[in-house]
Amino acid sequence: MHQFKMKKPILICLFLLLVYHTNRLSAQSSANTKPFLRIGFYNAENYFDPFADSTINYTQFNPGEDHHWSAERYKTKRGHIFKVIVAMGGWHGMDIMAFAEIENQFVLEDLVKSTPLGNKNYGIIHFESPDHRGIDVGLIYRKATFHPVFAKAIHLYDTAGNIFRTRDILYVKGTAGKDTLQLFFNHWPSRYGGLMATISKRLLAAKTLRHTIDSLCQDNPDTHIIIFGDFNETLTDKGLQWVVRPQKGCGIIALPPLFSFGMTTGSIKSKSGWAIFDRVLCSKNLTDTGSPVLVVGKSFHIFDAPFLLEKDKKNMGLKTNRTYIGFTYHGGFSDHLPVYVDIRFQIANRP
Repeated sequence: MHQFKMKKPILICLFLLLVYHTNRLSAQSSANTKPFLRIGFYNAENYFDPFADSTINYTQFNPGEDHHWSAERYKTKRGHIFKVIVAMGGWHGMDIMAFAEIENQFVLEDLVKSTPLGNKNYGIIHFESPDHRGIDVGLIYRKATFHPVFAKAIHLYDTAGNIFRTRDILYVKGTAGKDTLQLFFNHWPSRYGGLMATISKRLLAAKTLRHTIDSLCQDNPDTHIIIFGDFNETLTDKGLQWVVRPQKGCGIIALPPLFSFGMTTGSIKSKSGWAIFDRVLCSKNLTDTGSPVLVVGKSFHIFDAPFLLEKDKKNMGLKTNRTYIGFTYHGGFSDHLPVYVDIRFQIANRP
């Protein structure tokens, strides 16, 4: 599939074929592992609402500003995100879908109200973060399959004890059937300004995450922890190494990647090639084959569907089909690929 600029009817047909293909893959991989939760994470690349916000100094996505954001472009973006959720969910659907780079709760509410997702009875978890651009981490969840019991935004603090102006870590504790899951969703500080100059910021996020995990493990060494995020670094970098370093109790491991279509070797592409910034980590007990709660296949999926990609004329091969390239509107999906994992759980006893 190498021709990306096609007429709309052809694109619709290809999209339906893609969903069908995904349904078959999902059914085959999960046939012996029901019931399960499908949990996804997606850096949606600037999912801003179409309104002016006078409370945030960052105004580039206000109407009439540098990015020329508009209601029409916003609706296109919303439609793209809906397509990702449908295609990645397959026949089963997404039980939890988390996002990075969303502006506020409105965009999540609008996503589930103004698309066919409204028929699936999704709930929303979102907190406003202190990020200087006004972007947050948030999620939608299917009320029939996942039941949150606690949620909070975990702030990052600098060495002076002040809240660091970046995205919070979203923590959600919830139940699926008989089992309790501890979920963390991350969007660590970017590399903007240079890799070496920003390492300390991501290490701060890593230590904050690890401290919270250690507290949970101290209370219950058998707790089930799953960590998602755009970490803005690879497994060889200091931040992620801090999270997955050996620990007593529930050690954290990085799940090996599985590419849904074999189109890429990473979740984001730069001039130096593909890299895996978007990743799933979990407590070791979730990969024990004898455990009633289990990561299906011990792998996380990087959803490298063809419609999320386009030809890379400068660096060969394919690249992500982005919404913006610099300040130029490109009309695509995101500069990141979405990821997901399937979690098997026990059915709760009915009264």
